[in-house]
Amino acid sequence: MNRKTKTIYCVHRRGAALLVVLLIVMMATVLSLGFLSRSDTELACGQNMILHTQMDYLAESGLEHAKGLILSPQDVSTDFWAGNQNLQLAAGSDNYYDVAVVQLDTCNYQITSEGYRLKGVEKVGRSSLVAELRLDPCIALWTGAGTVIPADAVVNGDVYCGGSLKNSGMIAGDVFAAGLSGGGSKTGQLKAPEDLSLSWPRVTVGDFTSNYSVQTIVSGVLANTTFSSGSDEVYYHNGDLELAGSVLVEGMLIVAGNLTVSGNGNTITAEKNLPALLVTGDMIIENAGQLQITGLAVVDKSVKLSAGAAGLSITGGLFVGNDITETTADSSGNGNIGILYNGPICQPAGGHEGGAFAFDGIDDKIEESAADSYLNGLSAVTLSLWVKSNATDQDHGIFFVQEPTANDENLGLRYDSHGAFGGGSSIIKASIRTTAGYTQIESTSNVQTTAWQHLALVWQSGLGLKLYINGNLNELTYDRGALSGSVSAVQKFMLGRGTKGNYWDGMLDDVRIYDRVLDVNDIYPPQEGLAGLLMHWKLDEQVGGEINVTAAPLNSAIFVWSDTGVREKWGQAAGAFFRSVERN
Repeated sequence: MNRKTKTIYCVHRRGAALLVVLLIVMMATVLSLGFLSRSDTELACGQNMILHTQMDYLAESGLEHAKGLILSPQDVSTDFWAGNQNLQLAAGSDNYYDVAVVQLDTCNYQITSEGYRLKGVEKVGRSSLVAELRLDPCIALWTGAGTVIPADAVVNGDVYCGGSLKNSGMIAGDVFAAGLSGGGSKTGQLKAPEDLSLSWPRVTVGDFTSNYSVQTIVSGVLANTTFSSGSDEVYYHNGDLELAGSVLVEGMLIVAGNLTVSGNGNTITAEKNLPALLVTGDMIIENAGQLQITGLAVVDKSVKLSAGAAGLSITGGLFVGNDITETTADSSGNGNIGILYNGPICQPAGGHEGGAFAFDGIDDKIEESAADSYLNGLSAVTLSLWVKSNATDQDHGIFFVQEPTANDENLGLRYDSHGAFGGGSSIIKASIRTTAGYTQIESTSNVQTTAWQHLALVWQSGLGLKLYINGNLNELTYDRGALSGSVSAVQKFMLGRGTKGNYWDGMLDDVRIYDRVLDVNDIYPPQEGLAGLLMHWKLDEQVGGEINVTAAPLNSAIFVWSDTGVREKWGQAAGAFFRSVERN
């Protein structure tokens, strides 16, 4: 009995040991499986992180892809790149990105970019970014010299000026200029010209007539004419050209000379990668002139815009080699237009004869730089105009023909508070220089007034200098005698600026210059159709002279050619940045 019991006890001990071993094995197996499971999970997480990093990179690459093609739209067959799907950085990969581009305005774009891995038809590891791209700096208006932006001008974009800029208009952007003045507005900052890294567009007659199909324009005056895109891409005129109204150009217009716009309804629309306009001389927009341009306009010299012009509107860019000036028309037919400096203001209903111009007495003037060509050498001259001063007993220059000096020795007319010779006060003084010397005359006292009055300076060789006020020969308190010879020393005609650098404070109207002595009945009231009229500024311009330039890089991006004939890309946008980037 006892032996049996002992045997059974030994068997139980061996079974317990086996169970312990099994438990240990099971625990080891479970622990091993846990390690394997964690390793698989960590491996999967690592692979996911790598995948998402790659997709993030692809999405960012899509943004840069779009940025490059927006900055250089020459590489796109359509107007601009709107995006694409299933794009790859490396062919044969299963990694892709999709890009969609929406143009918000001419310089702002919204870009959506999504990177993903394609497994069958399923997109995995997707990473999506939404960004807003701003092209900046983006030059809407470039002038190679100091200039004035007129009061009715609007520039949507940045401005570069190769000198000092006087802004009387509105600039929605930065200004790159040596100095800035004027009462106009701007939304951006004033920066130094050297801060801009953008070159003048190399647009030459030879480059574009030799690289595109060309149609030659024979007539120097165009009206009710259409040049539509077809086999010809460039339309070329050698010499001065006038757009007299309703001229439509689809392509590039090249004028090897001056371009005058005298009628309304004129339109130039550039072909892709071509400028819209090249003028090797001046572009002159006259009173009724209206021109609308889509694309890049390049004017090698100056833009002269009549104060009463219907307007110049450009969606693209305006690049001017010299400056922009407002002008007043010469109704004599001799083309002796006046250029406005520093903002004299047209008063359409405020003149004695229709409109007039108001001068601020500080720096306003109207200038005709070629007056020496028709005034010097005259043996007789009559110069008349209406004046209205803002004050009496003042020294206000009405006109002069030389850069101001301390002497009244050249052709000029001005208010003088105290006469130098006759001892009068509130007088009017006239002067002239001839090849024989010079003379001055002074009116009687107290002839200055704040009402309109008509003044006329009359001179003839050997017969002396005379001053008429409202048609009456004034009894002079001083007359240095009759001079012979001919008019001399004229440099230019400056209306509103006097002999000693002083400026007219008030209004001026109806300026006429004749190459002979007029009868007093023709002088006052002024008569029309008289012989010998050299220049006639009616100063009747209506409120106009509008310039509206909007930067539009898609319209202004072009191909140009280097000195060695290599085709290159040029665009008005000197840079771009992402204003915001958000992850979807």
